[in-house]
Amino acid sequence: MAGVSVTLFVAITELILSSNLFLMFLVIAAVRSLAVLTTFINHVRMFNAVRAHRNQVQDVALSNQQRVTILRREKKVAYHIMILIAASLVRLAPSLSIKAFQSSFNEQYRYLFPWTLSFAFINASVNPIINFWWNNELRNAIKTLVSC
Repeated sequence: MAGVSVTLFVAITELILSSNLFLMFLVIAAVRSLAVLTTFINHVRMFNAVRAHRNQVQDVALSNQQRVTILRREKKVAYHIMILIAASLVRLAPSLSIKAFQSSFNEQYRYLFPWTLSFAFINASVNPIINFWWNNELRNAIKTLVSC
């Protein structure tokens, strides 16, 4: 969904602002930066929510074994969030960098930009795959759903 809205915005912006390349670059860079920043902020907020939950759980008297289990789960979630953030940044970096140097490499830009934009669209479809790979409960639920 986000990839489609960014694409439509980029296409409309390029049509309207094609005469002023610098203004077009600023608008597109701002929108893409906002998309990356929003993703990053959401993942950080999820991480903070997990930590707050951990603190609430620690306030309740738990055995050492339960605390170890909770800590292991939190480490797994933190690692998962870092993987998602890194994967998103890696998939969005080519499109952002080629757009930044559009005026310098105009001939190459015509050929490379559609490929880098497609790579950025893959971002929307890769996150469910990563989540499916990491979450055993989700995987088992999908297996039972498909097997019916």
